[in-house]
Amino acid sequence: MSRIDFVTGAPEKYAHLVDDLIQVRTELRAGVNSFSEAEMRLARSDDIWSAKRTLAHIGVYVHLNGVFIHRMATMTDPQRLRVDEDQEIQSRGFMSGSSLELLDYIDQEIQETVELLAHTPDAAWGRRGIVDGNSHSLRQRVASHADHIREHTTQIIAGS
Repeated sequence: MSRIDFVTGAPEKYAHLVDDLIQVRTELRAGVNSFSEAEMRLARSDDIWSAKRTLAHIGVYVHLNGVFIHRMATMTDPQRLRVDEDQEIQSRGFMSGSSLELLDYIDQEIQETVELLAHTPDAAWGRRGIVDGNSHSLRQRVASHADHIREHTTQIIAGS
């Protein structure tokens, strides 16, 4: 029987991965809150997204990866779905709404993933899933998920 971290509820062996996902969500909120809506929408050079567009990418990513993490925890060898990101951003209205509304959506998506992971037993963290033809464990996917969000949070903070 694994020991449980009483703060996160996650199996103690992987609590640091759940904690990192919570931490990156906090970092993203602090970064976005330090800019006005106009600053978030300010266009940068042609090859770099605006901070708002980067935030919209995170919105698509946390949903897509959150669904995939859920599938990994509950299915055998699932594959992460592909989406047309620009279409998804447009259909969800991520660029037309406020950055704070989008941030609330991202918070909710990350919280759903955290709640799932908080009750995921140790044995399930080795379950596999396929991303772009490559097999990853749940443990690897969760670490990569937090790293990806953190990388874009850094872009938002540095580029706005």
